[in-house]
Amino acid sequence: MATVREASYELLRAHGLTTVFGNPGSTELPFLAGFPDDFRYVLGLQEAVVVGMADGHAQATGRPALVNLHTAPGVGNAMGAIFNAFENKSPLVITAGQQVRAMMTMEALLTDPGPTALPRPFVKWSYEPPRAQDVPAALARAFHLAQLPPCGPVFVSVPMDDWSAEADEPAARQVTGRVTTGRAGPDPAALRELAGRLENASNPLLVAGPDVDAAGGWEAAVALAERCRLPVWAPPASGSGRIGFPEGHPSFQGLLPPAIGPLAQTLEGHDLVLVVGAPVFTYYPYIPGPVLPEGTSLMLVTSDPDEAARAPAGDAIVADVALALEALVGLVPQADRPPPDPRPAPDPPPDSDPISAQAAMAALGEASSVA
Repeated sequence: MATVREASYELLRAHGLTTVFGNPGSTELPFLAGFPDDFRYVLGLQEAVVVGMADGHAQATGRPALVNLHTAPGVGNAMGAIFNAFENKSPLVITAGQQVRAMMTMEALLTDPGPTALPRPFVKWSYEPPRAQDVPAALARAFHLAQLPPCGPVFVSVPMDDWSAEADEPAARQVTGRVTTGRAGPDPAALRELAGRLENASNPLLVAGPDVDAAGGWEAAVALAERCRLPVWAPPASGSGRIGFPEGHPSFQGLLPPAIGPLAQTLEGHDLVLVVGAPVFTYYPYIPGPVLPEGTSLMLVTSDPDEAARAPAGDAIVADVALALEALVGLVPQADRPPPDPRPAPDPPPDSDPISAQAAMAALGEASSVA
């Protein structure tokens, strides 16, 4: 009979989760016993680094990444990076060890008395299986949830003696073969209405966020901006490192200020603001003012229902960002307005000794463009 560990490795292998980012302790050793030759363990010396590596790997590959942490102390050390992964919408399957079931009630050393509470609210799902035989199903559910939109980290706590228990092989085989997909197309009526609003606006503007890149909508965003002659801004305080629009494009205007009042001032003169793949908006610090200038309306396109629900202004379409952009390009006519003015070139950095940060970044930018 197969063990829970063997059944779990089969499930991880079936889903392509053969690279493990981890910083293990004694409660994780039963999982690592007999580590398969076709798996790779990427060791980090601190848990935040481990989650950060997995976050980058997931963003680069577009696939879930597997994280292996020590029980409560390791999860606690990783919380800052888990928060970042949650904000980045990175699909991570995070596992942590737990004391053996026979000693959990007495809270023996290394028992996490509240394993599902610790990673909240920065995971989509947090779970400890009630039986050892439920571990493969819990890992399967975690994988599916992590990669369904909006993507994000999930957490599974596994008591250390579960791995050597006898698996429920029929149940494990059933969950191993399951596939879930999650690209939702936009409501056609809502998209036609948005296309009409873009066509009839006198001075519309596009805000292209990181989810444009994550969804594969880069080319569609450029096509929409060029077709509608839209000035394009990057949203404020985007933590993922992704950019939703090429910053060297003539339509790109720069980064929106992150405070309420200054951001609204930047939007003045635009009667329609289309935000795609970003929240409305990530503000900090607090500088009061209207969210939108007088006479300005807003439309949000996002794959995240929570982003749509919490937006302080405007209407929203919840759908796959790339699918929405691609469909929108086919609905809007070529605008007859002049293209937006390119943003002014920045002043040359001043000479100084030591070199200023502005000069250093300018030199790096120039060198990268030459290369």
